[in-house]
Amino acid sequence: MVQFAGSQCGYCTPGFVMSMFAEYYREGRRAFDPESISGNLCRCTGYRPIRDAMASLGAPASTDPFLQRLGKPALARKTLENKDFVRPQSLVEVFEVQRARPTAKLISGGTDLVVEMNQRNTKFEGLISLENVQDLRAFEDRDDAVEIGAALTLNEIEERLQGSLPIMEELFRLFSSRLIRNRATLGGNVMNASPIGDGPSVLLALGARARIVASSGERIVPLDEVFVDYRKTSLALGEVLRSILIPKPFPSIARFYKVSKRVLDDISTVAMAVTVWLDGDRVSNARIAYGGVAKTPVRAPAAEKALVGQAWSAHSLQAAKKTVAGVFKPIDDHRGSAAYRQAMAVNLLEQFSIDSFGEQS
Repeated sequence: MVQFAGSQCGYCTPGFVMSMFAEYYREGRRAFDPESISGNLCRCTGYRPIRDAMASLGAPASTDPFLQRLGKPALARKTLENKDFVRPQSLVEVFEVQRARPTAKLISGGTDLVVEMNQRNTKFEGLISLENVQDLRAFEDRDDAVEIGAALTLNEIEERLQGSLPIMEELFRLFSSRLIRNRATLGGNVMNASPIGDGPSVLLALGARARIVASSGERIVPLDEVFVDYRKTSLALGEVLRSILIPKPFPSIARFYKVSKRVLDDISTVAMAVTVWLDGDRVSNARIAYGGVAKTPVRAPAAEKALVGQAWSAHSLQAAKKTVAGVFKPIDDHRGSAAYRQAMAVNLLEQFSIDSFGEQS
């Protein structure tokens, strides 16, 4: 990095160096993958000298001590506990820690929560990490549903789905860079309850349900019932999101759209997911969900109703589009005005119509 003048600010340079280290030792690497450094989002200087520095590296020698260590099994992660941080290994331990530390914050991935801590100086009265809780890392593809453990990372989910749900592939690509997706979890994204989180709009459109557990038992509720207010959920103290269930059959048509300042690696201004189930040439079911247009992720029930029972056509989509105009009450902020967000809610449905039927009206 020094030789190629590839430094960034002091905040980002260590991250680039560690990303380059991981790429250098990546098993089976034949060439430098530019995505390996895409997890660092700083824009204070150019990427070219950093790419040049990475591309100049050959392969590590077989005697390289780091390479030899990477060939050995990873150390088992045990329960960890100190006054500020606890990493339990089971749900039983999680419930015990919650009873002992009722004000501690659950964390799973932390790609947003940690930013809140170091950028907004938010202080939590302790953290309970869920990353080592195997009960939250299950994945099951059944005849009636796909069940996704809340602590699985987005990359792990992508590997397990194997392209069976294309709208999730669209979500993963626009959600964040691969480095971030190695940490971010679907459960964390849902429980963060941000109105501009990308995952909830897709899950709402898919009709997902949440499996919520406590020491006293479990309950399964529609995801619509989880979001109750700005960054607030319906989960009570002592409850944990165990998994997300996506029912089958999957929709006939599904699309995800995201409006942001940059195409990739950026926070949504408005996001929309649309799913349509067809019975012949008619719509048997439809779900339309938005992020960024209300204080929680929301659906558009009037637009859904306008589609169900109708012939699948540009005309039916135009009827649905009319029901969305002026319905939502978004906020003004630095990413977009309320008027802009209202316009985008309508325009994204128009884009979906064009993508589905071309320039028809």
